[in-house]
Amino acid sequence: MPHLLSAWTEASRPLREAGQALLGLDYDGTLSPIVDRPDLAVLPEETKQSLIDLSGRAQFLVAIISTRSLDDVRGKVDIDGLVYAGNRGLEISGRGMEFVHPEALRLREQISLAAQRLDSALERFPGVMLEHKGLSLTVHYRLAPESSVADVKQTVDAEIAPFLASGALRMSTGKMALEVLPNLAWGKGDALREIRATLNPSSFPVYFGDDLVDEEGFASAQDAGGFGVFVGPSGSATAARYRLESPQEVARVLELMGQM
Repeated sequence: MPHLLSAWTEASRPLREAGQALLGLDYDGTLSPIVDRPDLAVLPEETKQSLIDLSGRAQFLVAIISTRSLDDVRGKVDIDGLVYAGNRGLEISGRGMEFVHPEALRLREQISLAAQRLDSALERFPGVMLEHKGLSLTVHYRLAPESSVADVKQTVDAEIAPFLASGALRMSTGKMALEVLPNLAWGKGDALREIRATLNPSSFPVYFGDDLVDEEGFASAQDAGGFGVFVGPSGSATAARYRLESPQEVARVLELMGQM
């Protein structure tokens, strides 16, 4: 898998030739480095400036597609003129788009009931954080003692089992996290397709991400003739066409795009 900066001359050619490029970007681990507490993940100033510059150019349509809630990721980035997609794209806003998946709304009460059960059951585990994101939940255990992680996972499994059995909710894993979601066939790839179909079906799509949930974004971009960029170490299993090492390298690519 080529390193995007090393292959920039070749990779940037379709971006230069496209009428408009759609840039889909994950937040945590892609734009901002992974940190112990999600509330402490800050967008670096140079990255923010590049996003501001790109959003002001007709050549680019910039979309932040995150597992965070819509309000959370919009507040973290805080740039006008971008499209923001929260909860893996179950909610999308910006550039005239206002979308919430109707089935996710219908299942919001189930998410709240699951949150109540988890909040009580996880109290005994130090370092575990339950994040209620409206349309989904995330259990963060990065700060938990390693000796308790297996018990945390078993507890979450037990508390969520009735919701899984009913077919209302599903579970997924992230980096040092467990996610509880509406049981819907919808993810970041669907969000990228929805944004592209609504705002510019002929745009050239590029998707940047660092986690398993971003594989859907890579596939969506590449199925539409664009490419995916995995952010992480070489040798990682991914369908993305290109790779970058870190959020710092993502910032460098955004800077290069601004010079096109």
